[in-house]
This record gives sequence, C-alpha cells and structure tokens, in this order.
Amino acid sequence: MKRTASKATLLKKRVRKIQNRAKFVGVLYLLGTIALAALAACMPMLTGTCIVADETVMPVMTFYQPILDLFAGGTEAFANLTAAQVLELAVVVLFAAMLITVVINVLRAIGRLGWLFKRRASYANGFNRNMYAMDDIAKRFSSSFCSILVVHLFMYLLSGGFPAEGQEATLLVTQYAYITLGVGFGIHFLCGLIGGTVTLFSTGDRVEEEVRENGLFVFFVRNIIQIAAVVAIAYFLLQESVLLAKLEELLVLLLEEKKAFGEIDFMSMLGAGVELFAWIFFVVLTKHAVADTEFNRDGVVGAGMRNFGIFSFLAALAIAANLVLPMLGIGVAAAVTELNQNLLIAAAVAFVAFLLDCIIRPRARDDEGFDDIDMDAYFQSGEQRYNNTII
Repeated sequence: MKRTASKATLLKKRVRKIQNRAKFVGVLYLLGTIALAALAACMPMLTGTCIVADETVMPVMTFYQPILDLFAGGTEAFANLTAAQVLELAVVVLFAAMLITVVINVLRAIGRLGWLFKRRASYANGFNRNMYAMDDIAKRFSSSFCSILVVHLFMYLLSGGFPAEGQEATLLVTQYAYITLGVGFGIHFLCGLIGGTVTLFSTGDRVEEEVRENGLFVFFVRNIIQIAAVVAIAYFLLQESVLLAKLEELLVLLLEEKKAFGEIDFMSMLGAGVELFAWIFFVVLTKHAVADTEFNRDGVVGAGMRNFGIFSFLAALAIAANLVLPMLGIGVAAAVTELNQNLLIAAAVAFVAFLLDCIIRPRARDDEGFDDIDMDAYFQSGEQRYNNTII
C-alpha cells in the first residue's frame, strides 16, 4: 500500500516546484535580455539613418560617426550648427542611450542571479526570493525591449519618417528588426504566462501558498489587444506626423537665421507640441504592453494595471486634438475642411483600446458572492496586500 505523504512533505515539494519554475523563467528572461543587447548593438534594424547606411555595418561601430565629423570641423563647426546636424546628434544620443540602457539591464539582471538560485528561506522574504529575483529580471528584460522599440521608432521619425506620396523610401526596416521582435515577444509571452503561475508563500505561524484568484487567459487576451493597439497607433500616427517638419523649422529659425524667441510664431507649431504629448503617452503604452504587468499575481488590482487605460485615453485626446486643430485654422495657413483619416483611425484605436481595457476583466469566482468580498481589501494595491499577508 502506498504511503501517504505528510502535509509538510507536500508543502516542501510544492515550494521546490514553484522555486524551480521561477528559476527557469528568470534564466529565460536573462538570456532574452542578453540577446536583445547583442541584437541592438550588432544588428542594423533600421538602415538609411545617419548612423547606419546599410545592413553591412554594425551600429555599435558607426553610431558615433556624426560626432567625429562634427569634431573634425573644429570649434567653428560647433558655433555654426545646422538644423540637420542637430537632428543627427539627436539620433546619435538616442542610440547611445539605448545601448547604455541594454548593457546596464544585462548587468543588473546578472546581479539578481544570487537570489534567483536561493533555495533556503530567509527571515524577511521567506521562500519568495526566487520569485522576487524573477520579477526583477523580468523588469530588466522589458526595459531593454521597450527601449529598443521606442528608440528605433524615434530614430525613424527624426531621420525622415514615412516618405511623401510618390517618393521612394530611404529608411528601410531590416530582417534583423523582425528577428528582434520575434525574440522579444516570444520571451515576453512564454515567460509571462509561466511566470504568472509562480505563487507567493506567506509566512507566519505556518507557511501558506497564496493561489492566483484568476486564470491567465483573460490577461493574455488583454495584452494581445494592447500590443495590437500600440502597433496601429504608431503606424497611423507616423504617416501624419508633423513633428519633424516643425522641429526642423524651429531649428532653422534659431540656429541658421538667428531669430530671437520673440520673433517665432509658436502658435503655428502647436500641432507639433500636441503630437509630442501623444508620443509621450505612446511610450507609456508601449512600456506597459511589453512588460509583465498583465501577468502579475494580483490580477486587475495589481500595481500598474490601470496605466494602459489611463494613457490610451490621454493618447486618444491628444490625437483627436491634432485632428481638430487644422480644422480650426490653428497651425496651418488655411483651415482644413476634411477629417484626416489616418489621425481619425489612430484616435479611434486609442479610444477603443481604452474601452476594452475597462471592459475585459476576469469574472468573479462562482463560489464568491458580492456580499462575501471584503471590498477594502479588494481594492488595495498589490504591495499592500502582500504586506498584509506577512504581518
């Protein structure tokens, strides 16, 4: 007759199983962070910019060339900067910031390996150090992925963006960009879905496992919708972007024509300013979409779960404002009478994403009535709930 294991033995096996799962996910996140850093540094994802002319060069070996060219001109070159040179320097700074970010993320992720492979409990963190290390490495991975996506998008925008109708495209997205997207999203979903099942063990009079209240399928669907919304907003907003043109105009007036600020018509650049806010909101949406926030253990009440809804609504407002301003004659020579279809679609996508973020929520458990739920505890943040479980 098979011997029945004690509760202590079963709990010990469960702890080991969850810890091994956290280690597996943490190692995958670490490998993904290293892979993204290598791809960002060595593989040209966007050609035709001032730092990467074609696919035969490594970006890390050429991104600083505009700075060297500027220094070669001596002090006179710095004193007579042109609008084109400033935009090139902006591209260089963006790429350098991305490289620094991905390298730091690799180092910080490696620094969490000590906690990731801990097996014994500690007084302060119990058996959860593996889980905390996994979460930290996940943040490093999503930070690298987001920085690569956002930096290359703004490099595309500052290097010319979408070509005018009838013109040939000078900026090309390479196969390495699609490889990077495949690596990033593959690890994002695989590790998010597995890591979301890594549970918390509370300590007190006895060790107890805090099981997830809801499954992961709803959050997977939410994340798919968020990523699709981010891609659609970027695509349609890029086609109608006026930010580069207005920025060039401002730089020409300040650097080449030596105009004073009081002589510049800033009202004509209001649309570009509103678009800049839309891009800032877009960066927040991208950060949320590629992070593991949707797969957190606290579900819809987890930290950061409201960010996508809030900033998609703000992005919809900013894009809609850019849609209406030309019709009011603001920022253009003559009032526009027709709606800009691309901006209309981008605003609609952002607003629908906001609505779906509010609507698509996991259903309450059937065995839990409304009267049985402690509403104060339900609306606590994830950190508060965790603190309350270990006190």
